[in-house]
Amino acid sequence: MECPYCKREMEKGILSGDGRANVTWKAGDKKTGGFDRFIGIGRLTAVKSTLTTFTVETYFCPFCKKMIIDTDITN
Repeated sequence: MECPYCKREMEKGILSGDGRANVTWKAGDKKTGGFDRFIGIGRLTAVKSTLTTFTVETYFCPFCKKMIIDTDITN
């Protein structure tokens, strides 16, 4: 996917968290594992975590530090 801000290629990855540790992002199609979290790979400090587990497919631009998440909100 092309970044709408800088027009460079974005990386596809998984945003994940479980409420016990920091929210993380990892390139590819698998969420971060325990070892990744232990050494701090993919840590996102802007997200506040809760007691629920989640994974979200995202696109991340390493150049302008923007993330795109496709979503649908049901009412």
